[in-house]
Amino acid sequence: DVAARTGTLERCTSWATTTFRSTFDKECGPGARLASAEFSASTHHRVRHACNDITTLRSSYQAQIEKAEEANVELFFWSYKMTYGGAFRPAWSFKHLMYLLGVLPRPDESNYNCGEHIALKDEPNDDIFLN
Repeated sequence: DVAARTGTLERCTSWATTTFRSTFDKECGPGARLASAEFSASTHHRVRHACNDITTLRSSYQAQIEKAEEANVELFFWSYKMTYGGAFRPAWSFKHLMYLLGVLPRPDESNYNCGEHIALKDEPNDDIFLN
């Protein structure tokens, strides 16, 4: 439902104007230079609940940019590349998102496939979580 998605994105991106900019303007006076350094196209912090279809990722990305520009807030994307990003990669890797949007010719690619990692001497492994 496009209308429901648009309404949700409008509500979720209002942080830039209604919370972030207004709070700093009250505390520091108008015009403070602001930036958000954990920007991504993600729709939820848990990948199982996040929308990963390209239309929603594009909408989320564009809506946040528009609101940030309106509030004069600079944005810095979460990560340029997520070598081990797995299911988070489409929304949290700028390089992969730009590939999905047709801007870049290659996706963000992992340096390793599952099981190919060669552990360094004394590198912690998953067994430390079993104790």
